[in-house]
Amino acid sequence: MELGDGTITLRPPREPDAAAVVAAVISSRAELWPWMPWATEGYDETDALDWIRGDLDPTERAWLILGPDGELAGTCGINLVNGVNRFANLGYWLRSDRVGRGWATAAVRLVARHGHEQLDLHRLELIMSTANERSRRVAERAGARHEGVMRGRLRLHDEFHDVHLFSLLPGDLG
Repeated sequence: MELGDGTITLRPPREPDAAAVVAAVISSRAELWPWMPWATEGYDETDALDWIRGDLDPTERAWLILGPDGELAGTCGINLVNGVNRFANLGYWLRSDRVGRGWATAAVRLVARHGHEQLDLHRLELIMSTANERSRRVAERAGARHEGVMRGRLRLHDEFHDVHLFSLLPGDLG
């Protein structure tokens, strides 16, 4: 299902997108890698295809974020779905040359609305290392509510990080 707001378009990734995903990851690796350990120097089309096919998390719903020019700007998705309690994780990233335009915030809002209205999820959680200021600002601008800091919740590069926990419930989107 395609989502959009008149500026950005979100669409599910397809196998032919693998090369564009790799190019986006590699071009932004220095900024992604501290927070997303999968963004290695060796990230390649096999890795992208594993993600596109859902081999890494069968519950994941993923979208490519496309700018007004139709070029890949990043990804946004819902994963780690808990169907019994109707909640999931919501994650996002943008390539370095596309930040600062409000696209990550817009993508979070579009995906959250889709999660609430189409996937019947009640709660979407956004977590990020307390050191990841950019990601925290996206969550805040998207209207997510800060619920606190969870100690040692996220393991990045063999080091445990405290995380900010944000959530989006259906009424938070206005």
